[in-house]
Amino acid sequence: MANRRSISRLLSLMLRHRPDEFGLDIDAYGFVPLQQVVDAVRERYEEAGEADVLELLDSPDQHRFEIVEGKIRALYGHSFFVEMDGEPLVAPEVLYMGTTATDARRFGRDGIVPNDRFYVHLSQSREVAAERSREPDGPVVIEVMARAAAEAGTVFYARGEVVLTRQIPVEFVGPVHGVRTGASRRVVAAGPPRRRAPAPEATTAAAPTEEPPTSRPEGPINYGRKLRKATRR
Repeated sequence: MANRRSISRLLSLMLRHRPDEFGLDIDAYGFVPLQQVVDAVRERYEEAGEADVLELLDSPDQHRFEIVEGKIRALYGHSFFVEMDGEPLVAPEVLYMGTTATDARRFGRDGIVPNDRFYVHLSQSREVAAERSREPDGPVVIEVMARAAAEAGTVFYARGEVVLTRQIPVEFVGPVHGVRTGASRRVVAAGPPRRRAPAPEATTAAAPTEEPPTSRPEGPINYGRKLRKATRR
């Protein structure tokens, strides 16, 4: 008998990445008839049934899938495009994104756009965002000035514990928490590096110069998953 974790992983594969491989009729919003999914799960795990899928979705720690009117979908994490439905989120003052130090510096220069996904994935709390950071030296979390971005036209959608949007312009990328500098960790403001003030003219002895700021690396944002295509029906 498959355990809950195995079924969850299978649902993610079906609904986020490879619906065609399992013969699923997925609509523009990511919904698939529940019975189709149950039948596909049973092909992999013979003893599994609808009750097992429903038990998984009813668990309090489950935030990745939902069932609406006999259809099931993944709420986020798709490697193919899905339309957003429902009312946009009333944006809070700040949202958060778990990231790496390298990508955080890129975001501060260029803004945040998805790469192999179609939506930027944000969190409503700094703690949840930290859990999503892939920085090997410890969590790196970047703040997003969500309310200001919404007032300028950015649209946000709540999907479980994740908030989705198409992009974050650079002017709404805020401070970065957790960047390591030498042996210490500190908050680093996003955005272009500060320019050094010109040194005063020397009189009898030259004043010591400041250390130049660390330049920000350039390059594309990388989320680490290659795009897979699914056929709309």
